[in-house]
Amino acid sequence: MVSEVDQKYLGIFAKQTASNNPELSAALYKVLGLSTLLNRKLHRARKQRKLDPTRPTKSLDLYKHITWMGREGYTIIETILPHVEPFKELRVLVYKLKASFLHVFVLFEFSPTTKVNVLSSIHARVANNATNAPNKELNYIRPAMEAFKKAYDLAEESLPGIHPLRLSVIVEYSAFMFDCVKDYEESRRLAKKGVDEALEVVDAIEDDETFDDARDLVGSLAIMAKRVSPTAYTVTPQVHQAASHGELKPRLSKSRTKITYDLEGNKLPPLPPK
Repeated sequence: MVSEVDQKYLGIFAKQTASNNPELSAALYKVLGLSTLLNRKLHRARKQRKLDPTRPTKSLDLYKHITWMGREGYTIIETILPHVEPFKELRVLVYKLKASFLHVFVLFEFSPTTKVNVLSSIHARVANNATNAPNKELNYIRPAMEAFKKAYDLAEESLPGIHPLRLSVIVEYSAFMFDCVKDYEESRRLAKKGVDEALEVVDAIEDDETFDDARDLVGSLAIMAKRVSPTAYTVTPQVHQAASHGELKPRLSKSRTKITYDLEGNKLPPLPPK
């Protein structure tokens, strides 16, 4: 999804291009606003684990709204792609956002009828530059994978390993491979490679804010590099035995305390209460 780091850089680039390219700036501001609203909807959707798409429930309406917002974001990104080639960081960000909106389709597009309508609308609205738009197959996995690979390759070519935008690409790419493609080994490989490459050039960071962004993202990757596939819990009797003896307990706490990690993935002590 569109991360806080992505949104931060969207605001920066929208402001920087305002005088020389007002149309591009306006489009970036639109994506920023849209992504902010979309993230709120996605947060609500994560709380709704079950959905009956055969009747007009509130959750179905929410999913349709998320799909609509994803379509709007994807459309804007398609229209501005030809205009971001001269900008190294912005190009990485825009290609990453394209992958993010396709990721939304993978997660929330469950109705064949809705899929065709969404894609037809996208093709109609960006007919002049829709060569990269997804086809009408009822499967967004392939175009999403291609978009993530493109963003990943661009980030590797043009940004240092510790750059927050590069790390943001890897975080979502790894999550997509784990949750949607079910390629658990590749997901862990991407995460581990991202951590290793970030640590190699950690001294390249010049300001504290960028360091904090990079630290949080590297911490997330360190955790993702150790994720276990869901089937491991069903095929390993030792796990069930350990859980029954109280060695593995589910997290029942509803604490909202933010957990942070250092660049090696180690948990940092919590901040003192204000």
